[in-house]
Amino acid sequence: MKVIVALLALLLTACQAGPAVPPQANACDMSENLLGNPGFVRDELSGSMGPWSGSQHAGETSFTTSTDAGVLRVEKIATQPWFKFSQAPRARALRGEQLMFQADLKLALDTEELIHGFKRGGGAQILVWGDPDPVMGGDRLMLDSTLEHEPHLGRTDWFTVRIPISVPATATRMNVGFVHQANGVMQVRNPGLYRCAQ
Repeated sequence: MKVIVALLALLLTACQAGPAVPPQANACDMSENLLGNPGFVRDELSGSMGPWSGSQHAGETSFTTSTDAGVLRVEKIATQPWFKFSQAPRARALRGEQLMFQADLKLALDTEELIHGFKRGGGAQILVWGDPDPVMGGDRLMLDSTLEHEPHLGRTDWFTVRIPISVPATATRMNVGFVHQANGVMQVRNPGLYRCAQ
């Protein structure tokens, strides 16, 4: 019986999340960016780039960030496997919305002598948590789009990534940003999160 309940909960989660249908760029309201500080401007007193925040795998400092004219540069300098740079839009206010996350990326990444179990590369990441079952409760990861774009490795010029998001009706929190899980440098500019027509 417990197995059947667990399977039903998984099916309910899949139905609520729904398939992500890529919106047409002209179907999205590009006049309202739901992300704060898309130019990666640092506060003069604190040096922070709020609401953006960075974190890395535990251990020695292994990544550096710098900004210049609206371009974020993330470089791996030591051994830890991942770095995340993101912000947390208010998921409850966006329940049921069709969104599009986009940004320009430029990569100089490789995996030489890289040993870890995470997906290798650098680029966009979207995570959405929610409560798919009011009886069983819990705050579960309902949507994970991590490096689901090409390219996410190698040496590139600037290119644009667009990722559609169908925000689940039970979403409780979300995280939108970028991950670096390789060797080398990743650059980002013009990040945006936009509402799109249903």
